[in-house]
Amino acid sequence: MFHTALQRLKTLPALVLMAASLSLSAGDLPPAVQAKFVKILAAAAGSPGKVVCKDGDVLGELEKIGVSQDSGSKVAWATGGDVKSMKAAGKFVICSKLDDLPKGGAIAIVEEGGKPQIYLHMGNIAASGVSLADSVLKIGKRL
Repeated sequence: MFHTALQRLKTLPALVLMAASLSLSAGDLPPAVQAKFVKILAAAAGSPGKVVCKDGDVLGELEKIGVSQDSGSKVAWATGGDVKSMKAAGKFVICSKLDDLPKGGAIAIVEEGGKPQIYLHMGNIAASGVSLADSVLKIGKRL
């Protein structure tokens, strides 16, 4: 009995570390949730109701909530390889992965611990030429 209790005590720190690492890992939110955040952020970035989006799932959800595809918009939703090309086109890029921020993403909307979290890449925000509302700057985590 003492041996079993000692084993549990030894494995407890490992379990705590594993649980902590799982809660810190960022994941994708469902397209409907992403779309709601993109709508709010596009409006805060001066492009209400209009974004550039090549992701069919997110675009479908955006259209359901009154946001249209507009290639002339300064705001873009992008993933993967599209992040670099949208940044090169001078767009304010909203993405779903923290890994896309160094590639040109201005804002990443990710899931952490079951909740949406916003990360800001201040250099890419500045490079896009978009001025964000202070309310967005206050709620996002700066990288």
